[in-house]
Amino acid sequence: MGGDALLRWSLAGLVAVVLAGLGLDLMEVDAAQYAAMAEDMLERGDLLHLYFRGEDYLDKPPLLFWSAAASHALFCVSDWSYRLPSVLAAFLGLLALHRFTLLHHDRTTAAHAVLVMGCSAAFVLMTNDVRTDTLLTAAVMVTLWTGSLWMEQRRRWALVACGVALGAGMLAKGPIAAVAPALALGLDAAWRRRWRRVLDPAWLLVAAIAGVLLLPMLIGLHEQHGTHGIRFYFWEQSFGRITGENRWKDDSTPLYFLHELPWLLLPWTPFLVAGLLRAFRGRWGGGERISLLGGLSVLLALSLSRFKLPHYIYITLPLFAVVTAKGMRDLGPAWWRVQLALLSVLLTAVAAVCGWSFPSPVGTAFAALAGLGAAWVLWGWRRPAPHPTVVRSVVAVLLCGLALNLHVYPSLLAFQANAHAGRWARTHGLGPDSFFGLQVAGTALDRYTGFAVPWLSNVEEAARVIAPGVHIFTDPDHETALRDAGYPVTRVASWPDTRVQVIGPEFLLPSRRHLVVEQRVLLRFAAPVPAPDRQASLVAVP
Repeated sequence: MGGDALLRWSLAGLVAVVLAGLGLDLMEVDAAQYAAMAEDMLERGDLLHLYFRGEDYLDKPPLLFWSAAASHALFCVSDWSYRLPSVLAAFLGLLALHRFTLLHHDRTTAAHAVLVMGCSAAFVLMTNDVRTDTLLTAAVMVTLWTGSLWMEQRRRWALVACGVALGAGMLAKGPIAAVAPALALGLDAAWRRRWRRVLDPAWLLVAAIAGVLLLPMLIGLHEQHGTHGIRFYFWEQSFGRITGENRWKDDSTPLYFLHELPWLLLPWTPFLVAGLLRAFRGRWGGGERISLLGGLSVLLALSLSRFKLPHYIYITLPLFAVVTAKGMRDLGPAWWRVQLALLSVLLTAVAAVCGWSFPSPVGTAFAALAGLGAAWVLWGWRRPAPHPTVVRSVVAVLLCGLALNLHVYPSLLAFQANAHAGRWARTHGLGPDSFFGLQVAGTALDRYTGFAVPWLSNVEEAARVIAPGVHIFTDPDHETALRDAGYPVTRVASWPDTRVQVIGPEFLLPSRRHLVVEQRVLLRFAAPVPAPDRQASLVAVP
């Protein structure tokens, strides 16, 4: 199978993997919150102002909400329509990565770069747990491609496309969309002493187009938040995380992303190491250094932030994909054996998760396929060759992706009680006057009810709303407190619950899962508020 044929078949398989996960429940916290905000925006018909749970919202720019609301309007309000615009953008980003790499390298390197990015752990995650970073990554890649095309071939249409992509990226997540391509293109030009192209007045057209695209957002920010909203967008949101002005802080170290990058680019990590070693040893060869200098400089800039999450470095992954593709060239058999060993470990882990952690007929089938895949991968151990190993890598990733989206994620999302309770409330026609959360809340609860679920702090607050037909979503401790207070309640449903986005080893071990899984219950009240003599028995459960 030639390189172009492999790329076409791999993209077809990747589309199948993404489609398999398109309709899955949205995970808390971010994806469910953003989907709820997009639905609220559609209902209000107000595109300029952002709200969350009825309050002014000042954090993320509006492109994700605009695109999701438009998708909801065109199709329906659903999980797949929320994901659809970002998924399409992710594939556009792969196209831009291919075109960008072709500007500087041969077709094989371009194909390998797309395979590394598309068939990676990060791509499966960013098209499933959709946040603002999916749109940002695609926009930055298009900006880099068109900006590089202008610098190399002086194509005027590329300047216009670069301005549009830059504006879209800044509407997706702010100034980082300008900083990342500016660092990459600027450092590469400085390395090659191409100062005239950096200082070319034509870049003013790019800035002007981006500015026009930003104008509606800036008007909305000023109307809703005044000058503080404008300053927050251009400074506090991004640069404020370095200076400490942004409220988001954690205890992560500047080395945090060094252990995030390797697993996000699985299973291609050995070739990333090879590419970096080759570059640091001065054996990078001719051609662009945008990928190396841009990836490292943006990674360094993000490492200075005082608040870090793994998906923040998605924008560097296309650049590191080019580094990885270049690292594949002229490697000895030992490197390809390392890759085969890594693939066999990944497939064995997927077999264990499917067949043991979440046993079912579907899980058993995927466990068997993963086991056969591991054996097939090791078949090439004695005589490892580049192209067959790349084929094995792609097949392994696609199999793992299908197992995740068709079995592991559905099994995992069964433990997101907020989504199930919210969907139950919407199905039964409950509204904010008949459905409450007692010491239980979550963005998925709001997303699937279709409204901001009122919060009750304790049983005393619950007493003010309890009436026939009222439903309260809570935990068993508060259910007991309500019964002890004299309320005749009926438990109409219950669900297991855990933080599905941050599961650990204990959850994957069936014998220890009960240690991290809690229970959520849905209660229905059929009697009026208790008599005054019972009010004294009300207790507040923290």
